[in-house]
Amino acid sequence: MSEEDTPTPGLPEDLAPRLGAVLARRSLTNSQDDPETARGWLDASYEAAYAEDLALAGRAARAGLQARGGQDPFNRAGLLRALASVAEMQGDHAAATRYIAERAQLLVEAGYPHQARMESELGTMLLREPESFEATVLEGVLEAERARSARSVDTVLPDVLVALAVRNVEDGRLDPAVDLLEECLDILDARVGAGIAVAPESLSSTRMFLAHVHLMSHEPESAAEVADDVLAGKANRAVRAAMWMLKAVVAHELGDAAQAAADALRAVELHAAAGVRKGAASAAALLAGLAHDAGDQQSSILAWKVAVAQAEQGEVPEASDLTLALGHQLLEAEEHALAERVLAGLVRREEAARRLPGLARALVDLGHAARHQGRPDEALEHWDRASGLFQEAGSLAEAARMCLAAGALLNRQERAEDAAERFSRAVELARRVEDEDDPAVLPQALHALGHVLCELGQERGVALLDEAIALAQDSSAAWHEADFTDTRARGLWALRQGPAAVSSALTAADLFAASQDTTAASNAELFAAYVLLEQERAEEAASLFRMITEQQDTARYLRMAAWLGLAQSLDLAGDEEGAALARLRADAASSEQDPDPQAEQGGDAEPDLDQALDQALDLALELDADQALDEVRDPDPGQDPDPDADQDGDPPVG
Repeated sequence: MSEEDTPTPGLPEDLAPRLGAVLARRSLTNSQDDPETARGWLDASYEAAYAEDLALAGRAARAGLQARGGQDPFNRAGLLRALASVAEMQGDHAAATRYIAERAQLLVEAGYPHQARMESELGTMLLREPESFEATVLEGVLEAERARSARSVDTVLPDVLVALAVRNVEDGRLDPAVDLLEECLDILDARVGAGIAVAPESLSSTRMFLAHVHLMSHEPESAAEVADDVLAGKANRAVRAAMWMLKAVVAHELGDAAQAAADALRAVELHAAAGVRKGAASAAALLAGLAHDAGDQQSSILAWKVAVAQAEQGEVPEASDLTLALGHQLLEAEEHALAERVLAGLVRREEAARRLPGLARALVDLGHAARHQGRPDEALEHWDRASGLFQEAGSLAEAARMCLAAGALLNRQERAEDAAERFSRAVELARRVEDEDDPAVLPQALHALGHVLCELGQERGVALLDEAIALAQDSSAAWHEADFTDTRARGLWALRQGPAAVSSALTAADLFAASQDTTAASNAELFAAYVLLEQERAEEAASLFRMITEQQDTARYLRMAAWLGLAQSLDLAGDEEGAALARLRADAASSEQDPDPQAEQGGDAEPDLDQALDQALDLALELDADQALDEVRDPDPGQDPDPDADQDGDPPVG
């Protein structure tokens, strides 16, 4: 077995071929032939409604009336209810009323005159989410229907209970909704136990709704338990897919990534087979995130491809976000050329639709693709354009961050004046950002501009760094205060203000130590020692270098640099023997075990601020893309495609 074929721990072994199969049949609406029975057509109508294809849902229900079993009163009543629901959602109130009347006649003939009369009187409020005043009407008949239900099945009590549960969920009253749904299920289960016919869709749809409400109530175990009950009974593919998705979300919340991946994969397959494109895209997006977390870049990319294909076929509004996520994942997998093709197509689509924020975000990642392929000027062009689009869309913080990214890239190219221009623009934009929108962008911009100006010999850079430090102090960002103070020390040294640089570096060291970052503290002390050495203050430098070598938790590269600095200090002081011994200790330190393997940074006593800034910006941009995908990656299974249609023993339609 090749390394590529080796299963990734925590992911299904057959993940790739199963996702590939979904991708291969993405053009199919349904993986099965047309149903042959009325019950099969009712399932097809249900699935089409979940796919938000109301025209198809109506055609399926009408086909069911003509199919084998379509004249059976039990089947026909369900199909007429489906047709009434579809008509109401299409805004055809007259048609909905006709179907309700036809169904009522069937109920009378079947021996349910009271239910027929109440359904006719209550009308379409049983087919959709009831308005507040309609809920008052339903509450008015509730007690009478409860009393009637105690002695007869000729009642609309199940309908009323579910309708009121929907209203309670809409109003944020989840506990009463659970009570109402459980009461409804008790009634339906009692009928089944007594041998009275109950449509399987009645039980499955009501239980599905209950599972979602439990999850919305932060009761994941209860939600999963109800979902298992649904999956153990009869349910169509749309319902089963929704329950597998709910179980995947629960497993993810509980930290069981392997189970979450297995359940999400089942949800992808069933949603896709039922033509519920939005559900398939959401499940595939969750699976892509799980594969990414498991370290399987290729499976993550494949899952994103499935998500994009399903979303585009279903014309799901989140299709652009999913394409952006695919491009982002390709960048992370270092598939830069492929990422560029995906992102360039997205840019064209977003440009044609004039979706400015989406276009700007696509340009951000397209810039990264160009940068990684050695085309920095293209990256700058994309980022400058993205910054302008963010400004046009009113997203000033994101516009400022794009200026920061461009400035960091220019500074890396040793184009300090151009970098300072971008950083200045970032500061101007950041000053217009409300603190609650992005409190970090202004201090970061001041930090970047202050550093570059000091390197260019402009003393006003120190004032900007002081402002950044003050902002960090005001927001109790202790580590950033230390980091900005450390940069201030290096800026002062660039301006050849040695004593002030040493003082600032030692202050930074104390702040880093207070923030529990001992490596950064030692690095700041090392910088101060080298500044002292450059000023030929050999005795003071030697004391500081020696102190660093004596610290038990100092990183290996810092110990080596400190011993070498001590050797130079002793040379300057005329202690040749001590200097030789220090060099021997430096050689010995090179082969010592680092007390903190993560602390190994290389041999440079001065950190690469540009690199650190660029990495921070990459992270910020990645988080920005993730925020745009939050609801796609972690969909809220508490929202049914049509929770208010789960009324009365008939399948929810739409």
